Amino acid sequence: MKSNFLKVAICLVIVFAVAFAEKICPNCGTSNPDNARFCKKCGTRLPEPEARPALPRLRVETAISGNAVTITSEPSEASVSIDDEERGKTPITISDLAPGRHELQVRHSGYQTYYSSFTITARLATLVITSDPVGAEIFLNGVYKGKTTETGLTISRVPYGSQSISARLPGYFEVTKLIEVKEPGPLGIFFKLGTSRGFLSVETRPTGADVLANGRRLGTTPLISELAPDRYAITISRPGYEDWLGYVNIGYGETTKVVQSLSRLPRRQLPIFLTGIALFAGGAVSAFMAEQSYARYQEATTTEEAIRLRTETQRWDQFRNIGIGAGAGCIGLYLVIKW
Repeated sequence: MKSNFLKVAICLVIVFAVAFAEKICPNCGTSNPDNARFCKKCGTRLPEPEARPALPRLRVETAISGNAVTITSEPSEASVSIDDEERGKTPITISDLAPGRHELQVRHSGYQTYYSSFTITARLATLVITSDPVGAEIFLNGVYKGKTTETGLTISRVPYGSQSISARLPGYFEVTKLIEVKEPGPLGIFFKLGTSRGFLSVETRPTGADVLANGRRLGTTPLISELAPDRYAITISRPGYEDWLGYVNIGYGETTKVVQSLSRLPRRQLPIFLTGIALFAGGAVSAFMAEQSYARYQEATTTEEAIRLRTETQRWDQFRNIGIGAGAGCIGLYLVIKW
């Protein structure tokens, strides 16, 4: 009797649980029966009950810095896809992402696939361009942006990094500057436009030195060269002397002078020449000794003495060849070296 009563009680609990189970509509908040597929009030499709995951979850962390994202996982060596493109395995840092929203997918054998998204926020700056005279046309990376005014030309949303800015005005020389944008600004950039070029005058002691400006050869000293106004790296070189490196600013209609005494490098001919003479003399002495040994060899009276003198003669011949050959090489090197 008690057993039947217990069975009936269990059945009633199950019936009441099913009857009073409910789903909450995510759209309007209305309670619906647990077996309902659509909301009885607004018709929104109701979520299906979540199934117990068959696989463990994959722990994934993302860290965004500028236009780069670093992705790590536990366990590691998980495959990473961004916007349906395979990018490698964790841990990984990807730095070539464009600004905007990106879809992330991380997969590892034996774990649930991880889905997420992240947003790369573009780092942008504001530039304020002024010029003398005003009215110059401004180009950013070759794209026309407008003309300067008394208060300047404002260019917004300029990406961080290297930017080429040019200023043009009829009757004036074009000026181009390469800047590195590292902060939001506003960053002020000034262009001084001119109608003439500048001059560089270089004098050296001794004369005849080669002059290079930003790697381009201008000629030999003394010289006066016409250059566009700018900052130049000047290199002065002459065989036998230390190179001179300096920087000059060339202004419109101005002559910038460089007067420099070059420092001579240590002379190297004499030690080479003396070494050659010594080796040559040693070879000559060895030749004399070889002749003496050979003369005694011709007069040897026993076989043992003849063998000893012949060996001695051959040894002196070797010394002669080495000394004369090395000495001649050093003397030849002395004649070839210019300083």
